[in-house]
Amino acid sequence: MERQHPVFIKYRRDWLAEITGFSKGYLSRVATGRYPLSRSFIERVCFKLSQPEAELFLPDAAEAHSTPSQGHSQK
Repeated sequence: MERQHPVFIKYRRDWLAEITGFSKGYLSRVATGRYPLSRSFIERVCFKLSQPEAELFLPDAAEAHSTPSQGHSQK
């Protein structure tokens, strides 16, 4: 079973929808993994909640869903 991002454990989806502007349905699909996280989603949620990414999302969330042009090579 895939782990859920802390943001969906800490906050109810209807409240997140009100604060972030994302629909409750969209938030539910992201929370269940039906829709992948996007960089813009992560940034908007962090901005609206005034919290760092590390507090709201799993450590590999940004890396796993970054686009190739944003990818960072690790040496």
